[in-house]
Amino acid sequence: MNEELASYIDGYIKQKRYRLINSILLYKDSELVLARYYNRCNEHSRNNIKSIWKSIMSICAGICLDKGYIKHLDEPIANYLDEFADNIHPYHKLITIRHLLTMSSGIYWHSGIHYHCPMLEQLWRVENCIGQLADTAMANVPGTTFVYKEWDVILLSAIIGKATGTSAYLFCKENLYEPLGITSGSWAQFTNGVDYNISKNPNYEEQSNLSACDLAKIGFLFLDNGKDIISERYIREAVSPSLNAKEYGFLWWLFDGGYACRGYGGQELNILPEKNIVYVIQATPSAQSKCYADVFDNCVLGPFC
Repeated sequence: MNEELASYIDGYIKQKRYRLINSILLYKDSELVLARYYNRCNEHSRNNIKSIWKSIMSICAGICLDKGYIKHLDEPIANYLDEFADNIHPYHKLITIRHLLTMSSGIYWHSGIHYHCPMLEQLWRVENCIGQLADTAMANVPGTTFVYKEWDVILLSAIIGKATGTSAYLFCKENLYEPLGITSGSWAQFTNGVDYNISKNPNYEEQSNLSACDLAKIGFLFLDNGKDIISERYIREAVSPSLNAKEYGFLWWLFDGGYACRGYGGQELNILPEKNIVYVIQATPSAQSKCYADVFDNCVLGPFC
């Protein structure tokens, strides 16, 4: 352990008054360099990973592709979702799996103030969430515009379930979590059985809650070129810039020297392949949706890496 770095980060967090940070892990060259826990958390504590789930869904899509459940990424989603094959809108048959992975389906989305997602709240109340999305207006031609939204990942979850004959959660559990030694409760579901990472019920405890150590395992999966779980080819494509957003790949955020999963309220998994670094930070989300990227930039990258 790097005690100098630990002391430096403790002081930085205290100075910045980052009271909601729960855990920070840093691995370099496969060795644990730093493990800091706050707010009575420890290595077993699990946080809701929020939109990091999107990046996990990307991994599941890649596994589906590797195993032949999905033929190719440019397949129309209408091949799997009947609601998008009903000619409700002429653009529907143009939407492909690749568009879902790159947040470019073209379906209208409005996140609301502080990303509180009133459209998503409405989706929980309908009997058929996929039918509701098929009835939602199209804002752009598919594949032309990047818009960060929930719709595309919900549709991807539905496709994974349909293609594999199970649910996105069970597929993830069997093909990703269990091989990596990760334990997670079942995910929430819409009324028609489509898995989603966050329940409309704030007391629902079995969401996609993972420990910082669990997230680090996903980081090492990518550093190790997929091991025997996912192909190296898919990983390379997933962390390459997409056509309409150079900072985004297949549901992964990209930055100079690496790539990341990020979730609301300060959840991050950062991977820097050239430096052989895996860095995780977890925090309790708040209405202000705080981000703690400066901890990584100022405390890890600068003085110590």
